[in-house]
Amino acid sequence: MKILWPILTALTAALIFYSSSMPGEDSGNASLAITLWVQRVIPISDDALHFLIRKAAHFFVYAVLAFNLAHSLKFHFANKKAVLLTAWFCATVFGVTDEIHQFFTPGRVMSVMDMGINSAGALLGAVVVYWIITRYNSLTSI
Repeated sequence: MKILWPILTALTAALIFYSSSMPGEDSGNASLAITLWVQRVIPISDDALHFLIRKAAHFFVYAVLAFNLAHSLKFHFANKKAVLLTAWFCATVFGVTDEIHQFFTPGRVMSVMDMGINSAGALLGAVVVYWIITRYNSLTSI
């Protein structure tokens, strides 16, 4: 299990980087397809739903990144809070640099709001792992 978490962390980071490398039109079309699918179930205006889906994707993917990263780090830190803070910090820094990366991608923009959403998602992912390792009272049980 010890090797699984770093692999999942690297795959999640690679997925984020790949998604951020997509030109704006391609990225917009991908999220628009999801928007149209969701609209069949939830009757919300196109623009509002498209906005919510894009922001929820930021939040969710950074929660997953920090979750995987915290699980990777728990084998290297004796302190549970250090696991939480390091995972949150590293995922947040990755989110900031990813937004800067988007600035150089055609049709994409760098967004301070997205940086905050990325950080909030990362905090949730790290807190979930902190809760798990606190509940089971072991850094390496899960």
